Order: sequence, then C-alpha cells, then structure tokens
Amino acid sequence: MIRRRMAATMKLRYLALLPILLFPLLSAPPARAGDTATAVFAELPAQPAYHAAWQTMLAGEKKVPRWLSQARATSAPYHPVRIKDKDYLAGEMCKPHDCSASRFYGMFGADKRQAWGLLVTVADAPDAMEHPARHARYRWFGKPSAKLKAYLNDQLKADPNWK
Repeated sequence: MIRRRMAATMKLRYLALLPILLFPLLSAPPARAGDTATAVFAELPAQPAYHAAWQTMLAGEKKVPRWLSQARATSAPYHPVRIKDKDYLAGEMCKPHDCSASRFYGMFGADKRQAWGLLVTVADAPDAMEHPARHARYRWFGKPSAKLKAYLNDQLKADPNWK
C-alpha cells in the first residue's frame, strides 16, 4: 500500500514538472523562410531584396525555362562565398523531378544588386546518366566574370556524379 502511494506521488510530481520541461520547446518561434538555417537558394529570387537582381539577370534572355525564371525548383541551402575580396551568396537548384538533366548554379552579390548563373542541361541520350558532361549544354546568365565562371564551374564539377 505504501509503495502504491509513493508511486502515485512520484507520478504526480513528474506530471507537474512536464509543463516546465516542455515550455522551451513550445515557446520557440517557428522557423521562417528567411532563416539561413533553413533557407534554400530558390527562395532568394522571390525575396524583395533579391528580386530585381534576378529579373535583371534574366532580362533580354530568350527561351528561359519557366522553372528557372520563376525559381520554382528543388533547391539546396545557399551559402556565403568570398571571391577576390568580394562577398556573394551562392547556391544551386534544379528542375523538379528532373535534376539530372536541368540544373542551375547561381550567385547574388552581397549588395543584392546583381545575380549570375550557369544553367546546365543534359540531353536525353543513352549514356547521359553515366557521362552527363558529354551531353551537356552550358548557358551563362548575368555576364559573370572569369572568376565567377570558374567558381560556378567548380560547383558543378564537385558533384561526384558529374563525369
């Protein structure tokens, strides 16, 4: 009888502590789209600070794929990059459900006034999966400098499946 009473008392004590233990979890603010911990590159063009640079990069370009022009893509988190004493935000995205054939590597200047990118499309060929580089077309956007082109090319080549 005494053991039961002690067990019941312990249960009540633990139940009383539960709200105190859970409060930090329940009171934390929800993650926002702009949080760098969860933000992905494809979200940047829709943000007012980056939208004009994105539109300028695409201005005058013909036959830009819709997924790219609207930045409706599967995407990875963006990351800061420093090239020749200048800061950028860089990242990649790809056409939903077709990442192996249509991908984009892009950058925004730290001042958010310019954007550059490399669109890589791989033709549908019998050995394209084994050797995508043999069947790839490359298209530059935003007139990147040689240093930016080299960085974007290096990002593509860092993919272990790019042969």
